[in-house]
Amino acid sequence: MQTAITLPVAATHTPITAATSKPYQANNLSRPGSIEKYFTWMFIKLRIFYFACIILKRPDKIISTFKTMLRLRNNVWGGDLKKMYKIDGKYYFNQYTPGWPSGAYDLLIKSELRRHASPLTVTEKLSFVFLAITRKCPMRCEHCFEWDNLNQKESFSREDLFKVVDLYQNEGVLQLHFSGGEPMVRFKDLLPLIKYASKKSECWVLTSGFNFTAHNALLLREAGCKGIVVSIDHYIAELHNMFRGNSSAFEQAVNAISNAQQARMVTSVSVCATKQFIDGNHLMPYMDFAKKLGVQFVQVLEPRSVGHYEGKNVLLDEKHIVELELTFKRINHSPAYSDYPTMLYHGYHQRRVGCFSGSRSVYVDSAGDVHACPFCHTKSYNIIELVRGIQKTLPVKENKCPLFEKIA
Repeated sequence: MQTAITLPVAATHTPITAATSKPYQANNLSRPGSIEKYFTWMFIKLRIFYFACIILKRPDKIISTFKTMLRLRNNVWGGDLKKMYKIDGKYYFNQYTPGWPSGAYDLLIKSELRRHASPLTVTEKLSFVFLAITRKCPMRCEHCFEWDNLNQKESFSREDLFKVVDLYQNEGVLQLHFSGGEPMVRFKDLLPLIKYASKKSECWVLTSGFNFTAHNALLLREAGCKGIVVSIDHYIAELHNMFRGNSSAFEQAVNAISNAQQARMVTSVSVCATKQFIDGNHLMPYMDFAKKLGVQFVQVLEPRSVGHYEGKNVLLDEKHIVELELTFKRINHSPAYSDYPTMLYHGYHQRRVGCFSGSRSVYVDSAGDVHACPFCHTKSYNIIELVRGIQKTLPVKENKCPLFEKIA
């Protein structure tokens, strides 16, 4: 039986319910007006064109590359995405793109221009790294891709983590997403790590909500953390708690969102859309729930046969993929859903233009093994062996997608 669920918020606010609530009030300021949005997009396109002129020089190459980048963006988002959010003086369009204006955003533009103008001669540069800093986790999640690594002796020392950050930042990485296990278990190491890493890269935390108190949220923000991604796998508290194997998981997750918003961070929720979730018609109610939470982004992940799901029949059927794609386009482009969070669904672009993992990002698991992404266990090398040795540069990484094959 589905009933109205009380969403815990900070003590200074009145509790809200999933059935009747308004969006978190402080977060209404994150949506620019239509005029501000129009001119912001215009400025960004002009800046891309400006960098194209400086880097590419030849008029024919400038025009063709500029059009290629805009066309790629449309293919990734299923149209010309207009949604944006302004938080702490910066505009955000995607949780995997640095906020604008910033030096990191400019560097990303320059890297993509070189990649598309000379794809055969320019060395690919990583733009973001998922770094699992701990094997410890209070959850026992149904879909956990780190399942075999959990709750063993830590692989990374604090010194190792700083060296890993150095190594990837020397390669030009613009974003670092700290995960686990549960990264907030290792808060005493996470805080100085973000303070150090945020001098050169934009930092995010991927969390279940555990230990994400209002006080810790402020400390993370002061250290330089720009955003968080909170895993919430159902809008019904009991079903989320069951999925996570923890009776307080839902309350912790929702409180973490509220605490991050009050600390002026970008907020995103991540959901694993299983067959049962989609067949139960939970996708749109989940988007309603995310809207009421006031988050900027909703990341919808497809289950993969890795970790705790290894050997299980969890891959989505065609009907599930169709439903996800229709919802993805509706939420992001229909005027009726203009006030909903941006929906990220990687499967949409992976099936059309290819996967960005490997070419733009890597996943460093809690044992130090480096993979193309969290969901395709394609170990290339071990980063701990590297940072504890004398080698100062990264080896050639594996750049392939076992499922989709095509690399964007």
